[in-house]
Amino acid sequence: MTAKINQYDLENVIFRISYTYLATDNDDSTLVASITGAIEVEYIEGDPFIPYADLTKEDVVGWLEASPSINIPNMQENLDQMIDDKKNPIDEYLYPMWS
Repeated sequence: MTAKINQYDLENVIFRISYTYLATDNDDSTLVASITGAIEVEYIEGDPFIPYADLTKEDVVGWLEASPSINIPNMQENLDQMIDDKKNPIDEYLYPMWS
């Protein structure tokens, strides 16, 4: 998380949350896929404020899930597809054997 050191006479006011959403295959835990991103959040003066020291994982996950820019079902579908692509690849890397 990125925070304003001081804003509205408050300390450590979060304004950006970076996240990584991970998925693993049910049958093979070595198959992992992830999506990373960030959202901007805005504290409006006078709104309830949670001091950084009191923030919980549930608070921050709630902010992420409430963001209109994050579509959890879509992300889950994309992660499932990424894992399926790893299990059933359609592309491969070819490296020339000459130098």
